[in-house]
Amino acid sequence: MGGDLYLRGTGIITLPENFRCRSLYLDPERISNVAYRTECGRLDRTIFAAWADKEIRIAAGCFFDTLDAFERAVDVKYTGKAADDYKQAARECMAELTEKLGK
Repeated sequence: MGGDLYLRGTGIITLPENFRCRSLYLDPERISNVAYRTECGRLDRTIFAAWADKEIRIAAGCFFDTLDAFERAVDVKYTGKAADDYKQAARECMAELTEKLGK
């Protein structure tokens, strides 16, 4: 499914409609067709949702997969309110991007 795509520090402001990669690194505040949240999880990560390979995927560090896969991964590393907050941030990203893209 493709390799890592590293777009930090580039002049790119929009992601292509359909692309594939295993991991996606970018400056989400510069990209018009993503939705993001800051200060998420134990490491205060910026997470974001992006349309890739015909679906919305959540990116958090090297993780880039579906919301369901993200929530399963969070449940392995987090518990209680911390897990709930992290998953809620991803859901908000997904809902915002769904509305933004009209999907």
